[in-house]
Amino acid sequence: MRASFFLVLASCGGFIDHQAATSTLKILKSANEVAAHEADLQLAREALPAGIFQLAAFAKAYPDEPAFAQMHTESLCQYATAFVFDDWEDASLSGRDPAPIAARLQLLLHECAAANTPANTTNQMRWLATTDALLIAIDPAHNLGKLPATIAALEKTIAVAPGAHEADSELLLGTLRAAMSPIFHGPDGSAEFDAAKKQLGEGALLVDVMYARAVAVARKDRALFEARLHHVLEADPERWPARRLSNELARQKARRYLAAEAALLP
Repeated sequence: MRASFFLVLASCGGFIDHQAATSTLKILKSANEVAAHEADLQLAREALPAGIFQLAAFAKAYPDEPAFAQMHTESLCQYATAFVFDDWEDASLSGRDPAPIAARLQLLLHECAAANTPANTTNQMRWLATTDALLIAIDPAHNLGKLPATIAALEKTIAVAPGAHEADSELLLGTLRAAMSPIFHGPDGSAEFDAAKKQLGEGALLVDVMYARAVAVARKDRALFEARLHHVLEADPERWPARRLSNELARQKARRYLAAEAALLP
């Protein structure tokens, strides 16, 4: 009888753990939606590292719920590629020493890559390609050899899973093609940017910012560069509340690129 009691108690404990995990996941998914609406870019930038640690704790506490580990990986990779890379870019364009930020970014990118290895899904393949692309950007001398495989991986993610983060892959592929075009005289990436813009629809201001930074700079087209960036700054970010955070990041980048126009388009 006593043994039966403990078996029932143990099964209830598993049920309670499952219920707790389900409730926590629901809260975390709601928090992600709220974060996308955040207008204070600095607040989001400072809050995300704590969220990453929290997700790591949940992943450890609920090992039978893979969604926690997946959310932790996504948050880590997004933090590295959005905010820390943005810090590196800001330092590079403003004349400050980018080396300390580059060292931190490399560690985070390698951690992101490790969390997505082996790449069993197109999302994991996309993150591996993204980390390699940023490693090429911050240290081309040591990472340029990754370029062909990175382009091939992005092309594969677009072909295999159209619609599943396809715009992210298109934007990154377009950026790489634009960077290569002045050297190899190949496509300038505009087709990939057009595809991403079509998929994302109105209000994805980051597409215009990245187009200006990549395609307009590759073409040495000052008028196009300024037009795209001023369009972003003149747009009202409140029109697209679900994209507020990404659009605030886009506006920050637009101001930075205009301030660095002489360096980007000598």
